[in-house]
Amino acid sequence: MSFDGLVMAAVKNELKETVIGGRIEKIYQPLIHEIVLIIHSGKTRYRLLVSADARDARVHLTQRVRENPLTPPIFCMVLRKHLEGGRIFDITQLGLERVLQIRVEAVDELGMLSEKILICEVMGKHSNVVLVNPAENTILDGINRYSYATSRHREILPGRRYIPPPETGKMDPLDAAEETFRQAMWDPDRDSPVDKLILDKFNGFSPQTCREIAARAGLDPGTSNQSLGEIELNNLWKAFRFIRDCAVSGKFEPVVCYRDNLPAAFSAVGLTEFTEGQCRSGRISEVLDEFFTVREDQGKFKQGAANLQKVVSREIKKVQKKKAVHEETLRKAKDAENLKILGELITANIFQLSEGIRSAELVNYYDPAGKTISVELDPQLTPAQNAQLYFKRYTKTRSSKVAACKYLDEATTELAYLESVIVALEQAENPGDLVDIRAELLKEGYIKPEKSLREAKKLKPTAEPKPLQLTSREGFEILVGRNNRQNDYLTMKLARPDDMWLHVKDIPGAHVIIRNPDAGQIPPEVVQQAAETAAYYSKARLSTKVPVDYTLRKHVRKPKGAKPGMVIYENQRTIYTEPRV
Repeated sequence: MSFDGLVMAAVKNELKETVIGGRIEKIYQPLIHEIVLIIHSGKTRYRLLVSADARDARVHLTQRVRENPLTPPIFCMVLRKHLEGGRIFDITQLGLERVLQIRVEAVDELGMLSEKILICEVMGKHSNVVLVNPAENTILDGINRYSYATSRHREILPGRRYIPPPETGKMDPLDAAEETFRQAMWDPDRDSPVDKLILDKFNGFSPQTCREIAARAGLDPGTSNQSLGEIELNNLWKAFRFIRDCAVSGKFEPVVCYRDNLPAAFSAVGLTEFTEGQCRSGRISEVLDEFFTVREDQGKFKQGAANLQKVVSREIKKVQKKKAVHEETLRKAKDAENLKILGELITANIFQLSEGIRSAELVNYYDPAGKTISVELDPQLTPAQNAQLYFKRYTKTRSSKVAACKYLDEATTELAYLESVIVALEQAENPGDLVDIRAELLKEGYIKPEKSLREAKKLKPTAEPKPLQLTSREGFEILVGRNNRQNDYLTMKLARPDDMWLHVKDIPGAHVIIRNPDAGQIPPEVVQQAAETAAYYSKARLSTKVPVDYTLRKHVRKPKGAKPGMVIYENQRTIYTEPRV
């Protein structure tokens, strides 16, 4: 994937067809490296996106609408001052350079028509968007400002002379004749893969485009130029010329291609490495908008899930530490009864004990064999005081044992709940799932409320949870809760008493419901399929045999004050199954 000179040429052609003659109505800067121009051309309003992001620099029309900052950045204000109300009268690209010039005629502060050029430089980490006054060739501003301290080639600062990006020293493919191309490929002083040689010799082609040229010539991209014969060279020239002529004629074949349901590449000329079913064609802006929108949404989704997992994992570590402390307290509390016995033995022998001794051998009346036991004493205390000390330690240990049991149960329950949230995050499939989970964590106090009202609105959960809906092979409806909010809604509100309820045994996972509207007998095959689904949407997804409990919904209840998704049930049966959907 690369926004190369061919893609820029396709964008230029599309913009010439759509926005030439259009007026710039509004300008926004939703992101630090991204601007959007609202252009009214003919009877249509277009949104032109220009990005100088180091990873995703690009230019194209977009349907995506972002939220804009309440206070526009300085660069946005400069663009509004000079370009709003202006008319786009030309759009140019030099050769196959990744630089697009949008020429605008607007009324200046003196009421005179003046020309301004918005220069879009798509060059990876060196990308920029620069507004230039062509009358003096001076920079009015740039979205990325820097001086000679950063770049030895040029400065992008208001008032400085505009200097184009440095030349690559490569040949312009639009001017390349067949003999020139053959000489470049038949370089006797260089042994190089043909795709790498094309990339190094000719401007405007990305590595992906160079591989495509080799593939269309019937060559493996790694084929050495030294092994090329006349036939291979002829085929390579034809493929090169075809790709080059797409830019000359303006007849592009834009596609966005997917691999494993993820956007993998886009191109202005089609890609033979992908099958027809993996690619979707359209206008170049449609292709680019789809690619970057889907990828950005997926990136945000993954990052959002990772952030929530980090929060929950941190809480799990806290609970595990508390659990370990309570378990240690219980371990020590096992000696509580022994402390009581020692106190009673001292009391029973109190008149036989002298003050100032450190220990005494006393008959243990609680031992059927009547053996003696060694009792440690504090020489600074009387025998009665030593007995009271043992009784106090017994009382304290017994109290701590009761508290530790209570806290250990709470920690165990909380740990099970947090692990269920981790499972829900790992199996979340869309941003709505994350919104539900985040709202749940917010309600439970694991994350703090958003200070910004705008952000709070974004995180507001959907009005009604939407469990996954499946249909069994026999026609029964199977519903799956993929997070605790959906689980509570599905089990406690949506399900009816005679519906079948399923859940993996003693493992975090989804609540699954088999609809049973006639309150009849549910076929074993349906229970089996629902059990497989419950196992799949659980922490045991990668196991081979998973125990799944099932019972009627009327035998499931939620204890008062229980965490989201936590229920207790009875009259269950267990089936062992392999996870699958």
